[in-house]
Amino acid sequence: MREVSTSNFGRRQFLAGVAAGVGTVALSSPLRAAANEEVRIAVLGAGGRGGELARTVNGVTGAKLVAVADPDEKRAVSLAGKFGAKPYTDLREALDSDDVDAVVITTCNHWHCLAALWAIDAGKDVYVEKPLSHSQWEGRQVVEAAKKSGAIVQLGTQQRSDPIQMEARGFLHDDQGLGEIKYVQANRLGVRGPIGKRDTPLEIPKEVNYDLWLGPAQDQPIMRNNLHYDWHWDWNTGSGEMGNWGVHILDDIRNVAYQDQVSTPSKMIAAGGRMGWNDAGQTPNAHFALFETELFPTVIALSNMSIEPGKKGSWKIPGGKPMTGPGSGYVIVCEGGYYLGQRGSGKAVDLDGKTIRSFKADVSTVPAHVSNFVEAVKSRKA
Repeated sequence: MREVSTSNFGRRQFLAGVAAGVGTVALSSPLRAAANEEVRIAVLGAGGRGGELARTVNGVTGAKLVAVADPDEKRAVSLAGKFGAKPYTDLREALDSDDVDAVVITTCNHWHCLAALWAIDAGKDVYVEKPLSHSQWEGRQVVEAAKKSGAIVQLGTQQRSDPIQMEARGFLHDDQGLGEIKYVQANRLGVRGPIGKRDTPLEIPKEVNYDLWLGPAQDQPIMRNNLHYDWHWDWNTGSGEMGNWGVHILDDIRNVAYQDQVSTPSKMIAAGGRMGWNDAGQTPNAHFALFETELFPTVIALSNMSIEPGKKGSWKIPGGKPMTGPGSGYVIVCEGGYYLGQRGSGKAVDLDGKTIRSFKADVSTVPAHVSNFVEAVKSRKA
C-alpha cells in the first residue's frame, strides 16, 4: 500500500492522487479466494450498518469475518470481539493483511470511494455501501479501477436482491399489466429530528483517531452534538437524505420502471432547504427533484419533518394533512392503473383503486446480496 497523508488535502486532491495510481492499476497482491475456500472478509466501519453487515457476513455460507476496522477504537474492538475478529483503527492495516480476501465498506459516506480504491489496489474484492460517491467524478474512479483490476466490486443497494422487483418488472413490461408508463412518483417520508447547534466545536472523543475519521474530508469545526451518524447531514461528510434513502428508492425505480435502460437525466429541477430545526445540519430536510429522461419523468419527494416525531406511520407537514402509507416507496403511474412499490412488497391497482395483483417477498435482501457477493468472489464471475 502507498503511504498517503490525510493532512491538508482537499477531497479532489486526495482522490485524484490515488486515482492516478489506480488508473494503470497493478495489483500489489493477488486476488486470493479460491472456489473451495472461505472468503475472509474485513468490515471497514463499525457503526450501525457495519454491525448489521458483520452479522450478515458471519452467517453467510462460505464467508468468514476476520477483521473490523474503525477510527473509533472502542467501536472497532467491540464489534470485532463479538465475532472473534481482529480489530484495527487504521483500515490500511486491514488492507495490508494477507488474512483478508475481501472487504465490506461501511464507513462514513465520504470514505467510500477512497476505501474502495485502496482495497482494489491491495488486491481485495469489494462490497461498498451506497452511496458510492459524493460526485460522479469520484464514483467513476472506482468503476474504472474495478474494470482494470479484475476485482469483484458490488454496490450495497441490497434491494436489488428483492425478488419482487423482477416479478414486478416482468408484470409491467413483459405482460404490459398496466399499459404504458406515464411517470413515476417516489417518496421518502421519515422523521429525523434536529441534531443540535453548539456554541463551541464538538470535542472529539479520545478513542477516535480524528485524522483517520476525516480522511479525504475537510477539517472543519463540528457544531452538532454527536460525531457519529449525524455526519449524514453535513455536506463535508454526508449526502443528506437523497444520498441516504433516496439512493435506494431511485435505484428501485431504475430497475423496475426503467429496466436499467435510462441514461443520465437530460434535465433536472431540484429545490429544498433545511427548515423548522434551528440546528447545525446543512442538508435539506424537505426536498424534491424532478428528472426528465428519454423515456418518462420521475419526481422524488423527501421530508424529515414532523409535528408528531414520536408517532410512527403518521407524518405531518406544518399546515398540511397527515400522510399515511409507506414512508419509503414509489408509484409507477400507467395508462391503465398504478404500481405501488416498497421494500419487500408491492401491488398493482386499476384506475378505480382495485387491487389487480399483489407482490410479497419472504427473503431478506441483505443476506441475499452478501451471498451473491461471496459467490461472485469465489467463482470470479461478476
